[in-house]
Amino acid sequence: MDKTRKIQIMISDSLNNQLSRASDRSGVTKSAFDRVALEREFAFDQQLDAECARADKAQAQQPIKSIPQPRLFEI
Repeated sequence: MDKTRKIQIMISDSLNNQLSRASDRSGVTKSAFDRVALEREFAFDQQLDAECARADKAQAQQPIKSIPQPRLFEI
């Protein structure tokens, strides 16, 4: 198991009240609720990175369409 660390954060009263209600509804401590929220956020961030990398790769594989340039004279 990974070594754990203790952190401190400052939050507003309204955010603390929301956190208290959410943790009570979930039946977990506020600390556990925060931990799961962070894990979920990092998982979403990894998923977004992977989707962006796939989109960049797909875009790089598409041929570049040339944009017709206006001409002063027909050649």
